[in-house]
Amino acid sequence: MTDEQRELIDNLKRSHRIANRGAMMHICAKAAALIEELLEAQAPKKPAAAPKRARKADGTLKADDPSTPDVNEAWEGGKAPKRAKKS
Repeated sequence: MTDEQRELIDNLKRSHRIANRGAMMHICAKAAALIEELLEAQAPKKPAAAPKRARKADGTLKADDPSTPDVNEAWEGGKAPKRAKKS
């Protein structure tokens, strides 16, 4: 724990009868930001979504347009997944 975090916790433990309410609001805002940061760090990472084939309105698979070499229309997002190497 950093010194800044210790100081923040000490400030929050004090009685809330502080003459300077603006300072207390600032301390509370910093505490909320720290809590959010810690929660994000503990959140489980979402696995990458599996690549999906693009489909037409009627549900059939789209084909890649050879006239656009930089975009693969057959896959959502415009990129085909990497192929697994054969051993």
